[in-house]
Amino acid sequence: MSVKIGKFGFVNNYLPYYQFEQNGLKVIEALPKQLAEMFERGELDFAPVPSFYYIKNRAKLKSYEFCVASKDSVLSVIIVSNGKKLDGVNGSIAVTNQTVTSLNLLKIILREKGQKNSVVVLNEGKTSELLKRCNYALVIGDEAIKARMTHKVVMDLGEEWHKLTGYPMVFGISVSRKEVDMSEINSKVMESVEWGTSNVDLVVSEAEKKFGMPVEFLARYFRSLTFRLGAQEKKGLELFGEKCYEYGLL
Repeated sequence: MSVKIGKFGFVNNYLPYYQFEQNGLKVIEALPKQLAEMFERGELDFAPVPSFYYIKNRAKLKSYEFCVASKDSVLSVIIVSNGKKLDGVNGSIAVTNQTVTSLNLLKIILREKGQKNSVVVLNEGKTSELLKRCNYALVIGDEAIKARMTHKVVMDLGEEWHKLTGYPMVFGISVSRKEVDMSEINSKVMESVEWGTSNVDLVVSEAEKKFGMPVEFLARYFRSLTFRLGAQEKKGLELFGEKCYEYGLL
C-alpha cells in the first residue's frame, strides 16, 4: 500500500516539496485544518499539521524534523484593516475558521499585550468578507499574501510572537501516528528542503509562474521561513504550548 503524504495547500509549502514532487512522488494538498481532519480520519500517513493540533494530540503522534516556522515576521499570518491602525481597546477582529494555530496564537498575543479586542470566528476565508463584519481581519496563507497588496497590515503574528518570546513561531509540524515510523519520508522531504533552499532562485521563478506573485516578495517570503525543527524552533513550540495551557486554550 502506498504512503499517503500531505502538504499545506499554500505557497509556504511550495519550496520544501518542490524537488520531492519533481521526483514524481504524490502529495495530497489541503488547508492546514483540513490536513489535521484528514489525518484524524486515517486518510494521511505523514503530513504537516497545525501546531495547536499537535500539542493537543501529541500523546498519539510521532513528530519529525520537517516543520513550517517563521524566523521573525511570517508575512502570511497577519491582521489587516481598511486603513485603520489597530486599536487595542476597541474594534473586533474577524478570524477565518480555516485556522486553529493562528487563532490561538492571536488570543495569546492579545492577552500578553493587554489588548481588549474581541475575536470573532467566521465561516469565511476572504479578506473582503471578513472586513464586512469587523474592523480587522486575521487572514492566513495565500489569502494573507494577497491581502498585503490591497490592505493595511496592522500586525504580523510571527513578528509579534518573536518580540514577546525571542523565539521562532512554529505554525506546522510534520507527524505520523505514534506506532508508525515515517522517518524515511521525513528524510526525503528534508532532502527536498535542502535542495529548495540551495536553489531558491529557481524555485522563486517557478512559484511566480504558478501563483502569479511578485518575484521580490516570493524571495523574501521563502527566506523568512524555516522548515527544520531545530533547538530554537523546539523552544518556540514548547512556549506556545505553555501559553496555550496558561490561558486555558487547551
